[in-house]
Amino acid sequence: MKVKPRDILLHITGWIIFLSIPHFLFEILEPMHHHMPPDHAMPPPFPRFLGIDLPILAYNTSLIAFYYFNSFFLIPMLLGSRRRIWYSLSVIACMIIVVASPAIVASLSPSHDMGVDMENHRQMAGIRILVTTLVFAIIYIISTGSRLVKEWYSAEQETKQILLEKTTAELSFLKAQINPHFLFNTLNNIYSLSVKRSDQTPEAVLLLADMMRYVLSDAQNNHVPVESETNYLSKFIELQKIRLTNKVTIEYNVTGDVNSNIIAPMILVPFIENAFKFGISTHEPSTITILIDVKGHTLKMKAANRVFPTSHLIAKSSGIGLINVKRRLSLLYPDRYRLKIDPNKDGNYIVELEINLSV
Repeated sequence: MKVKPRDILLHITGWIIFLSIPHFLFEILEPMHHHMPPDHAMPPPFPRFLGIDLPILAYNTSLIAFYYFNSFFLIPMLLGSRRRIWYSLSVIACMIIVVASPAIVASLSPSHDMGVDMENHRQMAGIRILVTTLVFAIIYIISTGSRLVKEWYSAEQETKQILLEKTTAELSFLKAQINPHFLFNTLNNIYSLSVKRSDQTPEAVLLLADMMRYVLSDAQNNHVPVESETNYLSKFIELQKIRLTNKVTIEYNVTGDVNSNIIAPMILVPFIENAFKFGISTHEPSTITILIDVKGHTLKMKAANRVFPTSHLIAKSSGIGLINVKRRLSLLYPDRYRLKIDPNKDGNYIVELEINLSV
């Protein structure tokens, strides 16, 4: 893990500020021997070396060592491995060592306890233990809390990254399914034209080429202009018209601001595909209505086609394309779209889709 200079400076500043607090507390505990009678005067309770209180230096050093020992070893190695008993015992052992460190160092002083009133000494020792234990507890809470927050943040970031990768992979898979599905249906149509030796076959091939250019280039992006998507739909409808008879009436209308908004590519095609797949009869007149309107950042699409007896299975299943597009909508526009499908409203199969396109 890379350590930033800013973090080092922040830690040093924090330690200087924090450790100055117990230092002043220890100074307060020192008897006011300048105002005491000579026979009750006491030497400073802490031995000094070059002006440094050695017990305080030992305490501060052990406190700092415990902070990082707890953060970088005890928590990940013991608490993270669910060895809670060993972790608790280790923390207690560290507390005893840290709290006892000033007394241990003070006891090594040759002048220790010389001329000291034992009653006052015991009282001061008890207060020092209380203060050092309290400071240790604060350091323990800060060390443990900061480490756990860091672990939680890292876990959150990792979870978000995994979810993002999963969503991206799933969207790529769904797009890969949609494109071959469209190509399969269109090639079948062109094949039918070629079998009939229709003069419209070259026109159909050119339309397909333009559409595949869009699929292989623009549609590989996460978003495309709404105008590009509606132009693609126009070519799709023109390609469908080639194979249709005059018994089929098609109403396709695009209104509103299609230049200032972007949309996920190939998101509308499956609904249009279904209208042509199930809304056409070779014996009866039929009408397919496709209306797209963009106002502000809201796109509304309505696709309606007549329900024929042979298309009753639509109510149960709408095909691979429609299943995929529902999944894409939930991934790309969570809580930002409304899809209503009425399989038999006044004899028509109606799809109403509303998407909030704001980025």
